Amino acid sequence: MYEGSNDVRMDSTNIVESNKVDVVIGGEITTLKSHEKPEYLQRLALYVDQKTMEILSKNSSASINEKMRTLLIALNIADDYYKIKDKYDKLFVLHERFVSEMSRLQQDNTALNQKVIVLENQLEEKQTQEGHLPVDNNIISLPTR
Repeated sequence: MYEGSNDVRMDSTNIVESNKVDVVIGGEITTLKSHEKPEYLQRLALYVDQKTMEILSKNSSASINEKMRTLLIALNIADDYYKIKDKYDKLFVLHERFVSEMSRLQQDNTALNQKVIVLENQLEEKQTQEGHLPVDNNIISLPTR
């Protein structure tokens, strides 16, 4: 996602220009260079900055060194990621079940509609054989007095 000093990179189909974006993370201005949109990079930086500030507010800067702070920030971001991924995985399974059940119900509905057509045809044949007029299901019968 992020690149070194080149301003242009090649992907499989196009030449993609890198975007440079200045962001603030942990009170320091950092320049990010990526093929991603600047708005996306800003959102990422804002999220990392919020996690950084969260860690700094919970741990006095004197009590933990830079390496430990970086590790805590990374672990918190990884924790958020895996919690969201677990929710996504559960929703994906539910979605797959729903799609499968919907497909089964559509097949059942098609089969039942075919049975209705067969039964209607059989009824019409039987009524014709007995000399009755075919029943029109669209006619509403009214009670007689």
